[in-house]
Amino acid sequence: MATNYQTGGWYDNPATGTNMRWFPSGWTTGADPGVGSSGSNNSSPGAMTADSIVKAATAAYTSAVKNVPSYESVNPFAFDEELAKANATSEYSPYYSRLLSDYTQNVERTKSRSAEDLKTTLDQLSAGKEYYTGVQRRALDTATRSTNEGYAGNGLFFSGVRERDIKELQTESGARVGDYMDTYKYNTGQAELGNTRTIENQDTALSQYSRDNTEAQKAAIAENVLQRKNEALTEYGIKSKNYANEFGTYG
Repeated sequence: MATNYQTGGWYDNPATGTNMRWFPSGWTTGADPGVGSSGSNNSSPGAMTADSIVKAATAAYTSAVKNVPSYESVNPFAFDEELAKANATSEYSPYYSRLLSDYTQNVERTKSRSAEDLKTTLDQLSAGKEYYTGVQRRALDTATRSTNEGYAGNGLFFSGVRERDIKELQTESGARVGDYMDTYKYNTGQAELGNTRTIENQDTALSQYSRDNTEAQKAAIAENVLQRKNEALTEYGIKSKNYANEFGTYG
């Protein structure tokens, strides 16, 4: 058999395409197949069976891949959570800022309208007070003048009876005005209290909404970071599997 092979050298076996050692007695991955345990030649190239060829090829392949490092050792999984958080914050911050801004504008609008309503109410109450007290003042003046004229016509202008009647008129008018003023003060107080409560309620609602908005944004960012990490793990797993399929190792 004429070849250019050197005895015991490693070459690609033409029959299998596997890198093996060549001896005049045949191909092998170990010692000369033609030399038995006694050192005598008891084999020939034709003595190799299909089974021995497969075993030899398997042994060669195993030897070749056993030292291939795992994908995880070559490319350890790395995920930059701070970067992911920064990206998620940049994505979600405008949305939640806009929500808070819109809510704040509604709160300020409600407070402004409440203040306007309070001013309108107070102006109306004040106008009503001025009108009522003016009417009562004129009515008292008219009654006083009529009483004085009546007693003067009877020659009793300086009598004690006239003074008594005048005082009664003043007392009655003062009582009516006093009752009205009590109602006026109550109504103005209620209007001011209503405005104060509206402002307090709106401020409290804004504070609660701001807190909830912040927590919702944090939760959205955390969920987005987790999603990004899961996606990175999925991609990493696919690459690891492809590596294992290519090199015959699963780490």
